[in-house]
Amino acid sequence: MKNEAKIGITVLLAILVAIVGFRFMRDVPIFRQTLEVSAVFDRGDGINRGSLVNLKGVKVGSVSRVNLTPDNRVRVTMQLNEDLRIPVNSEAHLTSLGIVEGKSIVLHLGDSENIVQYGGEIEGVYIEGVTEVLGSKGEELAGDVSASLSQLNQFLQQLNKTLDDDTRQSVDQTLKNADSAMQTIAETLEKNKQDIDQAISSASRTMMQLDTLATDNRPRVDSLLASLEENVNELHKVRTELETASVNLNQILEKINSGEGTMGRLVNDPSLYENLDQLSKEMNELVKGINEDPGRYLKHMSIIEIF
Repeated sequence: MKNEAKIGITVLLAILVAIVGFRFMRDVPIFRQTLEVSAVFDRGDGINRGSLVNLKGVKVGSVSRVNLTPDNRVRVTMQLNEDLRIPVNSEAHLTSLGIVEGKSIVLHLGDSENIVQYGGEIEGVYIEGVTEVLGSKGEELAGDVSASLSQLNQFLQQLNKTLDDDTRQSVDQTLKNADSAMQTIAETLEKNKQDIDQAISSASRTMMQLDTLATDNRPRVDSLLASLEENVNELHKVRTELETASVNLNQILEKINSGEGTMGRLVNDPSLYENLDQLSKEMNELVKGINEDPGRYLKHMSIIEIF
């Protein structure tokens, strides 16, 4: 083989190795095509070329380019698996997978039937990580901690001023008195330990007797409860009958008030009452007349006609 052929083969191999190495360093598949999709974010902290692109915890590609748009936003171009189908309403979240790990892109697929084509774009959402949240809140937290420590220091100073020598002696005396009282209680309990044990034993025997008494009288209690249940049922029947009688009485009173029947007419028609009153007066006068002058009423009758 001539030297020129060797040089040509070496150059071709070098070019091939360079291409393979370039695609490998950019985390681009070497022997198959990729789907290029971009997303625009408000900011791109921590995202770099070669950052991972995940879908439900599975790596599906990597970041190939990161550049600024004319309106000073961040466009991130991703190289994804060619067989991946991404709906047009999907979202790309720029977030952190953990405190130690760097930033990455997490895809959230939409539900549209239209699929993003090569070179298409989906919506980008920047999500602050834990370290960023802590960093933004660090000054506020530091101020709160400093203020709390200052208040605690003031409280301790005031407490130190309040606890002067006399107060400390009073507190010490109170603690000594409390200790003495506890010792007296302990001695009293120790002296009366036998009496306390006897009282507890007596209470236990009393409870056992009560339990036995309840067990022995259980049939009588059950019989009493059964009798009470029967009486309650009888009272329920009486209440039902009283309710029925009350309803009937109300119906009768309603009929009397509405003028139905003889009683209703007597109660609601004043003319009947007046006629009866007039008839009663005439009967009284007739009886009085018969008593005073019976012949007046019998002068047109003969004994034969009467009998």
